Amino acid sequence: MQPVVNVRKESIPENGPVPVPVRSAPDPKLPRSSVIVLALLGAALGLGIYQALDGAPERTAPAQAAEVALHQVQRGRFESRLRAGGTVGAVNFAMIRAPRMRGGRDRGGGGSLTIESLAEPGTIVEQGEVVASFEARRTADIMDDYESRLAQTKRRTASNKASLMISSETLRQNLLEAESDARKAALDLQTAEVKSQIQAEILALQTDQHRATAKQLAQEVQLTAIADEAYTRSLDIDVEKDQRRLDRTASDLEKMNLRTPVSGLVVIESMFRRDSTSQTSAGDQVNPGSYFMRIVDLSKMAVFASINQADAQLVEIGTPAEIRLDAYPGAVFEGRVSSIGAVAAAVGSSGGGRGGRGGSRSSGGQWVKQVSVEIEILVEDDRIKPDLSASADILIAAADDAVVVPRAAVGNVADGQVVWVRQGERFEQRPVEIGMQSDTEVTVLSGLSAGEVIAAQRVSDPAIAVVALR
Repeated sequence: MQPVVNVRKESIPENGPVPVPVRSAPDPKLPRSSVIVLALLGAALGLGIYQALDGAPERTAPAQAAEVALHQVQRGRFESRLRAGGTVGAVNFAMIRAPRMRGGRDRGGGGSLTIESLAEPGTIVEQGEVVASFEARRTADIMDDYESRLAQTKRRTASNKASLMISSETLRQNLLEAESDARKAALDLQTAEVKSQIQAEILALQTDQHRATAKQLAQEVQLTAIADEAYTRSLDIDVEKDQRRLDRTASDLEKMNLRTPVSGLVVIESMFRRDSTSQTSAGDQVNPGSYFMRIVDLSKMAVFASINQADAQLVEIGTPAEIRLDAYPGAVFEGRVSSIGAVAAAVGSSGGGRGGRGGSRSSGGQWVKQVSVEIEILVEDDRIKPDLSASADILIAAADDAVVVPRAAVGNVADGQVVWVRQGERFEQRPVEIGMQSDTEVTVLSGLSAGEVIAAQRVSDPAIAVVALR
């Protein structure tokens, strides 16, 4: 058999020598044990190479020059504002609650009251208008009974007083008669000189007797007058007691129709029923003294908010503010700080926020203290409604025609603050004097002029590349 010869045609040059055929040698066959040994050696070598590469320090690609945004310095108005979140509420409002029944103790204690009619929520009512009525039949019946009882007490008192007057007058007449007899006996005694001794003794005894009788009657008249006065006063007290009971019941009957003390919008409060809450409606039973309605004067609204105790010293009464409603993101309303709380309150760690207008005393964030503020809304708008969540940006610092730069463009060094001013394709570190600051901007008092271009951020390498102006 002829051996196999491999010839590559593309490797034969024209008019060149013919290559000598190469004989292919047969593949050597290794023992199986040698193959296994070689495989193990290869695995160990690969593991060693992997461990060596894993422990070696990572080689990083050479860093490319970073880019920094530029900012052209301008003069303009600077404002620093403090944001306070809260809830919209009315400055003037009235809380309507179920009446407390003053005559309840005369009825064995007061119970719940049933609402017969209720003003429609969302409607506008005028001052003095009836906004709620309660079932009053029982009170009216009790009032009729008290009127009858008072009339009977007055008749009985008048009769007793008349009897006292008759008795007192009879006793007084007896006293006058006894005094007259005593005077007559005294006159008769003066004639004893012309009469016998026995008759003189009789006249003397009669005189003493009449005088003693008159004295006794005089004391009796005095004591009777005191007793009659006390008894008359007790009769008057009975009349007053019945009259006051009747007046309390009449007052209770009048309270069955509640009238609003202010004009405004009707807001119905929610009440708890078993395992849920719902708005109060006609037919519901409410406890005396419980609030179930608010009348809100929409002519004067405010945001009731809270701010951190550290920021409270920056806010003054009369400070202007911009108010935004979460329900109307694009709307901005003019406002003014009208009240600042005198005492800081503990709220939850989330910041808290009338009324929950703060946190619970048992909350874990009591170390966070907030001061309540009231920001009056100076405009009237139909979109401003009670209980809407809102925020107020309170103006705490402002300056006109000031050099203003981004706060991120200012760096701190050992000697003070610096900015990086562009000089061609490089930056020059320049010291500046900083004035007022906000969360995003600062004013430069000296060291920088309007029109200069600075880096909008801190620069570590003056040769850093630049990008377009901001």
